[in-house]
Amino acid sequence: MRGRTLRPSAWLAVLLLFGACDRDPVTDAERVVKVFGESGLGPGQFSYPRALAISPVDGRLFVCDKTARIQRFDPDGRFEHAWRMPDWQAGKPTGMTVDSAGRLWVADTHYSRVIVFDRQGREQFRFGSQGTGPGQFLLPTFVGFDREGNCYVGEYGGHDRVSKFDSNRRFLFDFGGRGSGDAALERPTAMRCDARDVLWVADGCHHRLCRFDVNGRYLGRVGKPGTGPDDLNFPYDLEMLPGEPGGLLVADNGRSRIVEFDLHGRFVRAWGRPGRRLGELLHPWAVARGTQGRVYVLDSWNNRVQVVRWR
Repeated sequence: MRGRTLRPSAWLAVLLLFGACDRDPVTDAERVVKVFGESGLGPGQFSYPRALAISPVDGRLFVCDKTARIQRFDPDGRFEHAWRMPDWQAGKPTGMTVDSAGRLWVADTHYSRVIVFDRQGREQFRFGSQGTGPGQFLLPTFVGFDREGNCYVGEYGGHDRVSKFDSNRRFLFDFGGRGSGDAALERPTAMRCDARDVLWVADGCHHRLCRFDVNGRYLGRVGKPGTGPDDLNFPYDLEMLPGEPGGLLVADNGRSRIVEFDLHGRFVRAWGRPGRRLGELLHPWAVARGTQGRVYVLDSWNNRVQVVRWR
């Protein structure tokens, strides 16, 4: 199924199969417009992918798996290019972001740095070093940006915090670290900035989302551990929905689903359930928004990407 849109006849077969078993998977399956990827080490194949990013310039996708290989795909899931991180023996990246210039920023987790590539995999620059001082990292997990182009890097490993840099990568300050009270983070894994300049941070091991302003001031939380509709279990990635009323998508890794909240933190709906069939997920690590209302879900344990029509 890699890179292939399902024909109407295939849809009918899927719906008949799922409808005989359970009603809910039919709804989830109907939203899937494309699936690509499979287990393996070749082009277009994955070995436990844990990071996905989409270029706002041309809609191309970048996926990194546990072989430290980054692959580039067109918006329809066709493989285009691949390269490997310069070092990988100590571990592989877990977070990536594409900036407004089309450059790929990779949180090189186990090497305590951020590396920036062009779309061909040519390194542009890198920053960060191992340590707990200003501008240093232990295990960086994500790179994010606000609307002014400032850069935010999250990390864990006993020094869980978010560091803010200006557009020239000069360290400004950090927030969310130990001693921050209700704002203290434990393995922050992703960040998005909404149109109101609110920073939403996925606080992975606290099973919640935290809200901050661009000065690092804590504004509150959304979610808690549990099994209710608005509860979370290891939220690993975030994505903003555009327009009005807007919203936020969460890759709820531990519960194998994607959750939508409105910008007031109210639960809207969820998509996906544990499994290997169409519309089912196994521990998704990432979610990203493409064009034409499409949402790309990194279905990590199934070694594939499911493309969903969200609205």
